Amino acid sequence: MEVFRRINQGGTPLSGQDIRLAYYGENSPSLAFIRLAGIYDKSRQAAQRFIRIAEEKYSIKHPWNDLNALENWQDLWAEKDVSRGQTASEMFLWSLMAAQHSQLDAILQNGDALRKLNVAYNREIDGAMDVYCAQLRYQDAPSTIPPALMPLESMSKQFFPHFQSFFNAITSFGPSIDVRKYRTIASLIGACYRSGTVNANWSRDQWGRAVEFIRRPTDSVNMFGVLWPQSKGRWDGAKGYRAQMEAAETIAKQI
Repeated sequence: MEVFRRINQGGTPLSGQDIRLAYYGENSPSLAFIRLAGIYDKSRQAAQRFIRIAEEKYSIKHPWNDLNALENWQDLWAEKDVSRGQTASEMFLWSLMAAQHSQLDAILQNGDALRKLNVAYNREIDGAMDVYCAQLRYQDAPSTIPPALMPLESMSKQFFPHFQSFFNAITSFGPSIDVRKYRTIASLIGACYRSGTVNANWSRDQWGRAVEFIRRPTDSVNMFGVLWPQSKGRWDGAKGYRAQMEAAETIAKQI
């Protein structure tokens, strides 16, 4: 994987998510689904090609079946610099990680598991994301071992409908949310799923608090009494992204 990244120097460089999906995605329906979830413009030739391949190879379809939600998804990403590469699919991956941060952390702390996955983890967030994807690829292979992370069936039939519903609601209540807040949105979506929070039953006041948190997460201590760690690219530690995801879970319960 590191060799792959070093080679990626000339021309238009690939993003970390581009490389991650290319490296771990072969023969992995779970990673194909994550890539499908990130497609916001089905009219693009590359998108059409991958949608066709995913259906032919894995019998999985583009999951956005709510046209209003898909329109909001496209509005968030279309013609934005940050949307280059696979950043939209990274948002979906991030929400999965937020929903299963303790399960992921258990893998990251297990040297035997990391060796089995053949992933070099250096406590950085990119490494944690690599491990999540490597684990999905590993558990997509036939095995009698129970999956350590969410399997494809749960991802597609339970988690994605939650993701789609939440995203549609939050962008309807906060249409001017900056696309650069995509990780914060994803953290809250994953946190709500993890905590069993049914956002469909939220009042307008609750949605307003959620939008306010997404726009100004560092002010969350004033609204919820919870510090929002300012991560410097690390997964663990008091200021790591794991701590952010734990904070998002506390906030989700308080909204």
